[in-house]
Amino acid sequence: MDLTTSNNHSSLKFVAAGIALALAVAACSSDSESSTGTAVPVANSAAPTVGTDAPPAGGTDAPDSAAETVNTDAPADEPKVPTDDATPMDVGYAYASNVDTHRLVVIDVCDVKDLLDVDPIDFDAINVIYTDGKNSVKDDGVRTIAGFATGEDKKHGLSDFYGTPAPLDEFVSSAIAGTGVFEGASDDVRSQGVEKGMQNQIMIAWVMHELNSAIAKAQDGNFDVAKGAVHNWDEGWAFYAGAEPGCGPYGTADKRGENFGTLTDGGTSVSNEAILAAIISGRDALLASNLAGAEVAAADVVKNVAITYSQAVIRYATKIIDDMAADDSDAAAKHAAEGLAFWRVIEAYVVPAGADGKTINAIFALDGDYGSDGGADEVRNALQPALDALGITDADIGTLS
Repeated sequence: MDLTTSNNHSSLKFVAAGIALALAVAACSSDSESSTGTAVPVANSAAPTVGTDAPPAGGTDAPDSAAETVNTDAPADEPKVPTDDATPMDVGYAYASNVDTHRLVVIDVCDVKDLLDVDPIDFDAINVIYTDGKNSVKDDGVRTIAGFATGEDKKHGLSDFYGTPAPLDEFVSSAIAGTGVFEGASDDVRSQGVEKGMQNQIMIAWVMHELNSAIAKAQDGNFDVAKGAVHNWDEGWAFYAGAEPGCGPYGTADKRGENFGTLTDGGTSVSNEAILAAIISGRDALLASNLAGAEVAAADVVKNVAITYSQAVIRYATKIIDDMAADDSDAAAKHAAEGLAFWRVIEAYVVPAGADGKTINAIFALDGDYGSDGGADEVRNALQPALDALGITDADIGTLS
């Protein structure tokens, strides 16, 4: 397979050094070509750098003293610098542009999670936050989770994979309304589709869309910090962690790292540390107008997202088997919904890489026949070809405790 150009579906390919795989993750302009995945230059030292001492998970802005120092008088041919109104920092990442409102979307997720903890669950109130938004106020209105989920022509590849314009919204809206695959499901089951669908499926798709948009703009030579490739790249982190990392995919990665023994000494998951490093590297590459560097960084993000959500599907397949051994079909139904939601985060990326999606979908089917199609071993075997293709090892996944 040629890793240097777009395929005949004009899909954006993330190329990682040492990984003989192109992940078709977003539709780009047919005139665009992806750079080769050769050695990536280290970002020029004039570009902003971020220290390794990140604030604890769940933190928001770093103190002003931790903000990056930049040379605003640098010649035009040197790397660009952050805008004057750049958002300072979220969980160790200093933004180069202003994403003050983007980073607040995860607070909507927090508010939904709070409503899900109330008995009985007010699904109508949840739908209001989902469709109307609450915290991410912008100049022309309110940024909403549903607005992204229903948007067509997004650069995440899911519409093509699922063959439907808005697969993200179809899943979450069905969980909210109790329709579709959630027809007749209990509130506990529906709540898992809502929570995991918003926090993980939609937010990860949003991250992928922004990274792909950044690369597409870079391919067109648009490295503008305020509105071009750099800004879209910043938005990727705003949706991954943002103002409340525990309510974004960042929080999920830390939980799975704890489950699988893949936390750093600082208590952050190895995947989160790797994604943070990749986002920093990609930002610096784009500030230096280095497209290839950003592509390699994006591939590392994809790899570590795959690690987190592979851990998730293995864990919930295990729970289903344990539930059925205890003759607790209600718990099995709830865990099947969680496993299905987590699986759909990565399904469109790992199935083209060799994962057996049919087997995994059968294991997490919400049809009441829980555990009959296997558990963690079958999930792990179904994932293995894609894990191998991505260079993900057993140590990367860890051991479920």
